[in-house]
Amino acid sequence: MAFLFDDDTNERHYLYEDDQTDYGGQKQLFDTDYVVVIPRKHVQDAHGGQYVQTGDPVKVICCVEGRAQQAGMFSISGAEDKTPSSDNPGGLEEVTPLQILAREWPGDIYSRIWYKGDYYDADGAPTWRGSGSRFSRHWEVRARRVVIGDYLDGGISEPEWVKEVGGVGKSHGST
Repeated sequence: MAFLFDDDTNERHYLYEDDQTDYGGQKQLFDTDYVVVIPRKHVQDAHGGQYVQTGDPVKVICCVEGRAQQAGMFSISGAEDKTPSSDNPGGLEEVTPLQILAREWPGDIYSRIWYKGDYYDADGAPTWRGSGSRFSRHWEVRARRVVIGDYLDGGISEPEWVKEVGGVGKSHGST
């Protein structure tokens, strides 16, 4: 056998050759979790800058993975900075604890994300990963926790969402 998927007739066959199956009905990696994305924008006024909600929250079916940078989960340099200043108060700072992989992403760099009772802010712009097969194309979003629900009385309840995206089915850019 020259190829892994050759048959007894010595004809060459490839793994997904002539695949006409619609994979829309099967649960896949991108369907394991969900987050609620709250669209926001930055507004500058006389009292400084603030973020305001610009639309209804959207439930996004996705895959959420915990991530830590190579140097560790705290402090970007990997070292604990204890020097207080106005820009950097010192101490440990949690950076990029979540990576979200989704077929569709309605948010942007200013989005607030609710996940399992905590609030996260998007850490950088969402990135479209369009290379690979049509089944593996996805958005990649990194997020850092900004409010821990366990520290608040009553926690943070799930926002009321009006639309669900990213479930089983085709993704952005699929053919």
